[in-house]
Amino acid sequence: MIDAVHRPHHDRQQLERLTFFSDAVFAIAMTLLVVEVKLPHLHYATDAELGQALLNLIPNYIGFLVSFLVLGRFWLVHHEVMGLLRASNRRLTAVNLLLLLAVAFMPFPTAVISEYVQLRVGIGFYTGWLIVLGLLNRLLISSIVAAPDLLDQGLTAQDMRPFLRRSWIAIAIGVCAFVGGMVTWVAALAVLTLGSPIITLLIGRYAERRAAAD
Repeated sequence: MIDAVHRPHHDRQQLERLTFFSDAVFAIAMTLLVVEVKLPHLHYATDAELGQALLNLIPNYIGFLVSFLVLGRFWLVHHEVMGLLRASNRRLTAVNLLLLLAVAFMPFPTAVISEYVQLRVGIGFYTGWLIVLGLLNRLLISSIVAAPDLLDQGLTAQDMRPFLRRSWIAIAIGVCAFVGGMVTWVAALAVLTLGSPIITLLIGRYAERRAAAD
């Protein structure tokens, strides 16, 4: 058993291990995204053929960029939230592991949408996984709200409310891209690229207004 004197140090150590492990999974997953941007194989090494081959990879470029920014946004939130904690518990560790599972799997949906962006199933699979990521991220934040004793001294569950409200951003982007993708793949890409900052801004402003009202 760990006595009361050593408990804070032990809790901090365990939290640091959890954070370092999480950062490593995010880093590996984000790095693996570029694997789908493959070097073109040319029948004839000419400028025209190389140029055309590079143009044919545009869906791969977009898939890499979108997924990198998606995971980057999740990492930024994860990094900020973990910085507010002084300890972890079994539930938070388990939910965090589920989130990392979804993060580690992200290169596969990226490969699917890069190869089959024109198909509804490809769009649905990718945007569906984005929604799963968003829900798990929200569950992680909810686990902290439900256990405010994990927060650093001076912080309360109320301080986590803005994070909880902003956790709707990824879910909203995923849902809008899914709906648009069932109409046309162009609409899905428009939401994921151009619509994403707009949805982020709108929900972010709503979260700020609610925080000011509270």
